[in-house]
Amino acid sequence: MYERLTEDRQVFFPVTMANVYTKLPNGNFRRVPGKRAVVNLDTHRPVSVVGEQYQLVTNEEAAELARECCKTAFREIRTGEWKVGSVDAPSTGGHCRIDLRHSTNDLEFEYEGDVRPNDKPDVYGPFVRVTNSYNGRYALRLVIGFMRKVCSNGLILPQAAVDIRFDHSTRGIGDRIRTEIEGGHYQHLRKQFLDFLNPLRECDVPRPYFDPILRSALKISEPKVLHRTNAAAMVGLDASIHSICSKYARTLGEDGYGLMNAVTEFATNPPSNRLIRRERHGLQTLAGTWLSEFCKECRKQDFEPERYLNRLTASPTGNGSSGEREAWNPAHPR
Repeated sequence: MYERLTEDRQVFFPVTMANVYTKLPNGNFRRVPGKRAVVNLDTHRPVSVVGEQYQLVTNEEAAELARECCKTAFREIRTGEWKVGSVDAPSTGGHCRIDLRHSTNDLEFEYEGDVRPNDKPDVYGPFVRVTNSYNGRYALRLVIGFMRKVCSNGLILPQAAVDIRFDHSTRGIGDRIRTEIEGGHYQHLRKQFLDFLNPLRECDVPRPYFDPILRSALKISEPKVLHRTNAAAMVGLDASIHSICSKYARTLGEDGYGLMNAVTEFATNPPSNRLIRRERHGLQTLAGTWLSEFCKECRKQDFEPERYLNRLTASPTGNGSSGEREAWNPAHPR
């Protein structure tokens, strides 16, 4: 598998813009019109080649803009600061996602519906994910996700963007971000999230259904060509899914809540396997999209896991919604 960058120091490298030249047959160099290179000043190597109109925002600047946005989006807190909780980027550094978490527990909340004898309620809290890219592949964007504190399992709900999304041809990105974010968005998402959790404990899901539902929810399918390498990877992937599902069925119960935690753990900590063709962000977004659809089914009086699974696997998109997909591409390795 390809190496991932997982620390802020690895993605906060200095960059600059430089002209792009081509070498002519006579040995002279000529500038390539309409193209610029983003150069890593630590290595003096190009990170990417972009268009003339590309507006550079460094990863550090993106994280700082996100902190400014958090002050508006989370007006209910007055103390502490937003710190980098985790980082995820390909080894090329062409794009990255940075998760910010608040230094206090002021935004955390309990889910009472999971309490069993001698247990305490599960605690959840938000994270804010900022996406930035040096290759123009992704727009500068912020989303709010939710994380189970005890294990850091997370997901991103549909419509979780904090009303901010700019491509890198936008001038004055920073000023626009600071003025266009709206307060109150988090409270709406938190209520939506709790509404999704409420029916899960009443939704019986026997253990044999965990594995196939997880696969369908996260769009994990067997490769069309099962050569020796893929076959070995498939065995390892099956084992990972079986282990995660067994753990949560045993510790949290054979119900919708145990299933949700199995799905979110796999999405948050996907195994290093060549058959996993989405980054963590894509998996967590799929987990949120699946949860919103699954909870609608859980509320139905005639809910049956087998019928639900048959419908889930028959749907072209698995959960009836396209979500936010990130197709694997050899040119942009995971």
